Amino acid sequence: MRNKVIKIEFEDQFRTCPTCGYRDGFHSMFQREAELIKWLFICPACHDIFDIGLTATESSDTRINE
Repeated sequence: MRNKVIKIEFEDQFRTCPTCGYRDGFHSMFQREAELIKWLFICPACHDIFDIGLTATESSDTRINE
């Protein structure tokens, strides 16, 4: 799997892979960057990783079984 993250501007829908044309959606992955968690998407066909700008922050009450 490539580690390069491709930034995509989200418009109405993100279902088709811009790299290979796969049309049935993506796998999800999460990547921590300091206090920010990035929600990234992996194409099941070509394995490219995409960032459409979704992020989250983690609060202490959301951690499970530390």
